Amino acid sequence: MDTTPLPIFGPALGALLLISAMPATRGEDGRPASAPSAAAAPLGPSRDEYRARRRALMDRVERAEAGSGALRAAMLRAGSGPEPSPGAAGVVIVLVGEGEQAEDAKFHQDNDFAYLSGVDVPHSALILRPESGEEALYLPPRDRSMDRWVGPRIGPGKDAAESTGFARVESTASFLADLFRAVGDPRTGGHSPAATVYLVEPSPKPDSTTPAARLARLVREGAPGGRYKDVAPLVHEMRKTKSDAEADLIRRAVAVTGDAQREVIRAIRPGVPEYRLEGAILGAFVAGGASRAGFPSIVGSGPNSTVLHYGRNSRTIEDGDLVVVDIGAEVRDYTADITRTYPANGRFTPRQRDVYKLVLDGQRAAEADFKPGVSTISSLTRAVRDVFRASPLRAKDEDGVEQSMDHFFTHGLGHHMGLDVHDVGDSTRPLNPGEVFTIEPGLYLAGEALGVRIEDDYRVTKDGLEKLSKDIPSDPDEVERLIGAARGGIPASPAR
Repeated sequence: MDTTPLPIFGPALGALLLISAMPATRGEDGRPASAPSAAAAPLGPSRDEYRARRRALMDRVERAEAGSGALRAAMLRAGSGPEPSPGAAGVVIVLVGEGEQAEDAKFHQDNDFAYLSGVDVPHSALILRPESGEEALYLPPRDRSMDRWVGPRIGPGKDAAESTGFARVESTASFLADLFRAVGDPRTGGHSPAATVYLVEPSPKPDSTTPAARLARLVREGAPGGRYKDVAPLVHEMRKTKSDAEADLIRRAVAVTGDAQREVIRAIRPGVPEYRLEGAILGAFVAGGASRAGFPSIVGSGPNSTVLHYGRNSRTIEDGDLVVVDIGAEVRDYTADITRTYPANGRFTPRQRDVYKLVLDGQRAAEADFKPGVSTISSLTRAVRDVFRASPLRAKDEDGVEQSMDHFFTHGLGHHMGLDVHDVGDSTRPLNPGEVFTIEPGLYLAGEALGVRIEDDYRVTKDGLEKLSKDIPSDPDEVERLIGAARGGIPASPAR
């Protein structure tokens, strides 16, 4: 048993057990103008939406248990033998949030916990009781000395119940006692049979040190008679479909990312280090109100444009380079993911333009091929490969052998997107209304130091696709025009 303490549970239960632990407005020059008015309606889900999610999860668990017969059996057992302790029940759902993070990092809540609670406080926890519909949120007690360092955080009490929508908001000091009372473990005075407990990471790997894994080890040791199941698949199935409020946050993240791509257009030119573009990107994120970058920014020039997850961003851009810029702002936990490819000197060479147009054709083919409830990311990938294979363009591989262009498409076409940049979702299952995903074909000709990737974000509707990033230019003529305009109308270098 890992005995690393987690502050969430506090010292009060130390004698029992230790736990091992919308878019930005713009001026005439296209730059972001003022921030949105504080009086504007806040973006994001309401407390009622979070409450509805918790109720929906409890309903899913009840259906799963009823289908397996486990709930019926638990209820029968609870009705026989000794009188059950107050509050003991057959099924319990438990999730814990993230703990404190590095001093130089902004706190980021666990995505499943954030999805169900909307609570952005370290060391939080929640317990849901499907049979009764009870729900309780646990928050660390207010610490005035800590408030002076990190600012006030909500703590247990009526005010927190009002702001979060939970019927009960208790101190984390009572979390373990309430949990083991619900589970029915005899060590806490309970006399009912041990419950079915739904956890994240219910059977943690030995090397997992997440708060969820630590909790699972603790509960399994303290209540070995319990039945432990994984709640994550049920939550993830819910997370796939984005509500209108979630979609609005993603649209805002896309808009801020578009601002950052425009800053790249203004700054890009031969002789500029990749990291200077990264700095312009991060500055645009902050100026646009993003909480952080959703993932490390990729700014790959020349040979680095062919490296899929290049992250050093240290090379100096040279005349004739293409520069792949793969970035995403995060707004209230929801991220965008937009890739554009730019000619460093402002003009594509004929070869670069041919490859670029083929990648764009592949993306458009995927858009045209899409059918709600039928298409999968995998099927769209095959459609794009067919476009690349049919092209008369050719290139040589690392062994000098000439290949059709599909050989140089070395990754899948896209991924789900939301709370994670690579969000929950199966690429082999049909994409249904409400799901958000990316289409990002690319071709990577290492022998020519020539890489092109074009990535956009889409929301599935009943009629097809909503292209969330449609206002971020990708047409090659428009890209060249914008770079030229950013340089004060000075003609770009001629194509070679």
